[in-house]
Amino acid sequence: MAEPDFEAQLSRMFAEAPSFPDAALFNAEVAAKLDRGWAMRRMFIGAAGVAAGVIAAFQILSTRFSSEVSQLSKTSSHSFETEINAGVAKLNSVLTTPASAEAVWLAAGLAVVAIAFFVTRAVEEF
Repeated sequence: MAEPDFEAQLSRMFAEAPSFPDAALFNAEVAAKLDRGWAMRRMFIGAAGVAAGVIAAFQILSTRFSSEVSQLSKTSSHSFETEINAGVAKLNSVLTTPASAEAVWLAAGLAVVAIAFFVTRAVEEF
């Protein structure tokens, strides 16, 4: 069996971490590396979010306008003004239908949420 004095001395030695002269510098370097890692992660997550938003917007618009665009390309004998009027009419029909208006409002709401997240992150950084 071990002596109680030795055990007490041993537990005191391991209870306190040794102090090094460059401990503050080491802590600052580790904190800087961690902060740099988080900045890169935030940047990659933001870029991925923007890319996903662009792809989602493209998918929403392409599914709605794919038949109209193919029909416009078939009739190339129209004048430019006629094509613009037809495009405006199609855009108006998209905005007046309930499902398309909901999709536009959903996209606008998601954009507002993304801007809010960006503003809170920017305020947190400064």
